[in-house]
Amino acid sequence: MLSITKTLVAAAMTFALATFSLGPTAHAQEASRLILADYMMWYQPDVFDGTKTFDVPAAGPYSSDDMATIQHHLQLAQRACLNGFAAHWFGVKEPRTTENFNKLLVASGGSRFQHAVVLLENSLRRTKEQDLIDSVRFVLEQWAPHPNYLKLDGRPVIFFEGMTRPWGSVAAAKAGWARIRQATDPERRAIWFAEGLTTAFNPLFDGLYVYRIDHKNGPRSWLKQPVFAARLREVEQQSGVNLYFADTVAPGFDDTRSFRVRATDVRVPAPAFARDRRGGAYYRETFSVTPQTGGDLLLVKSFNEWIEGTAIEPGRTYGDLYLDLTCELGAAYRAADPALAHAAEESKGQQP
Repeated sequence: MLSITKTLVAAAMTFALATFSLGPTAHAQEASRLILADYMMWYQPDVFDGTKTFDVPAAGPYSSDDMATIQHHLQLAQRACLNGFAAHWFGVKEPRTTENFNKLLVASGGSRFQHAVVLLENSLRRTKEQDLIDSVRFVLEQWAPHPNYLKLDGRPVIFFEGMTRPWGSVAAAKAGWARIRQATDPERRAIWFAEGLTTAFNPLFDGLYVYRIDHKNGPRSWLKQPVFAARLREVEQQSGVNLYFADTVAPGFDDTRSFRVRATDVRVPAPAFARDRRGGAYYRETFSVTPQTGGDLLLVKSFNEWIEGTAIEPGRTYGDLYLDLTCELGAAYRAADPALAHAAEESKGQQP
């Protein structure tokens, strides 16, 4: 097993250096085995005072606005063999994350990194349909043409979440999203990913992913992902629309200190909890179901979600372990390697 792992890591690092080093211009990615990590763009140094997060960055506190920090994060992403970031964005009316995504694209210039946005605007109070229309148009007109904006099959990608907000019900939300798509992307030139546990919004949306794969009262929820993927394929077959499933993995979870940032927390309230990372065993468990989904891309939760405790960014406690493990698992995902998947299954419940 050790020799298999070393071979995969070596292959993945070769892939990363060949793919992401500065030089060749970015190009449209083929819709197969891409790996993105969620990226937060709103941190101030005081978040990392040791009281609000499960750990703190090994490099010390930082501001998400700092270009040197963004460049450093891209270097770490290369080490983790990522294709790019799924950057969390509060919409065009919110200037900070808008400007920081601009900086991310600039910092990625000349590389093959490909980034997409996760639109969170509907999680904010008083968001209207027109706000979402304006933000989607902004993505398609201002960011999608950029060579470092993510394309699958030549189509720019947008991730959405909180699917029933601000409407309140599935039926009202479906009607609202249909109006938004008609107003912004009637010819379906982009790929829209819905978030959730059902295919209620497909095939209006072109893809499906699950953001939270573990819950205090619903542990090991990642085991359900093959079921969600199978349901999506049924919709695909019935509708005749090509659909995409994104697998989700995470190295751990710990939001037990999130109450200290409650004033700025836009998440849907849920009981706080923690899952022990167990030296990477938890990460391998969440990865172990991916061979069963036929997924089109892999979403790592997350590069730097320190509030929820899912970061792979090096921390003072665990160092760069999760960068290397992400690269290892990414190599297996791209190759659909059954040996590593079997080893991940065997690691369940083992202590480091």
